[in-house]
Amino acid sequence: MEETLREIKKRFRMAMNGIVSTSMREKGMEYRINFGLTLPLIRDIAKSFALNAEIAEHLWNEQVRESKILATWLYPAQEMTPEKMQQWAEEIPYTEIADMCCMNLFTELPFAMEKASEWIASEKDILRYTGYQLLNRLMIKKIYPDEETTEKLIASVLTYNGQQVATQTAALNCLKRIMHSNPRQAKHIADTFKAIAEKEADDIQKRFAQEILSEYEFCKD
Repeated sequence: MEETLREIKKRFRMAMNGIVSTSMREKGMEYRINFGLTLPLIRDIAKSFALNAEIAEHLWNEQVRESKILATWLYPAQEMTPEKMQQWAEEIPYTEIADMCCMNLFTELPFAMEKASEWIASEKDILRYTGYQLLNRLMIKKIYPDEETTEKLIASVLTYNGQQVATQTAALNCLKRIMHSNPRQAKHIADTFKAIAEKEADDIQKRFAQEILSEYEFCKD
């Protein structure tokens, strides 16, 4: 394992990009180490190594941007348990890592929908964001939530009062995907948010309602 890890770090150093790394730091992404590699470069590195849970776990535990991203490609999906998935989700530092977890690993797990349903009700913004993104990724794969989970999603969006634009956008995208896949659900969601729009609501809820009602016009056509 040590030899493999040394080779990975060598690849990171050879491809490092200081400009990208500096830009990320300026945007608030304070990793202990950030080599500034693009995602295609990290993906190419991943192709050079076999799936290995031990190596992936070691990489995940490092406070290195590229290590965490690479870990999401190298962890064998069939070996990840619900407990390990929960642990990783709790340890996600930034939305970029959440996106990589959802896209590369979490959507491959049989309990993904169950976990997404749990996380969208979390009081921790990054965990809620991860839940929304996981739902979005599952729906891209044509795996849609059942009515109970959809109701939980609606309730989650209606109670969200955070200021993170990324989380707001991810939540709205979930509802929009459901609306375009199911006319009956589309009307139900639109009716719910129409009622919100007609009441006094804070700015976030007004924005949600406006976007949902606007999207519904497209769904009806």
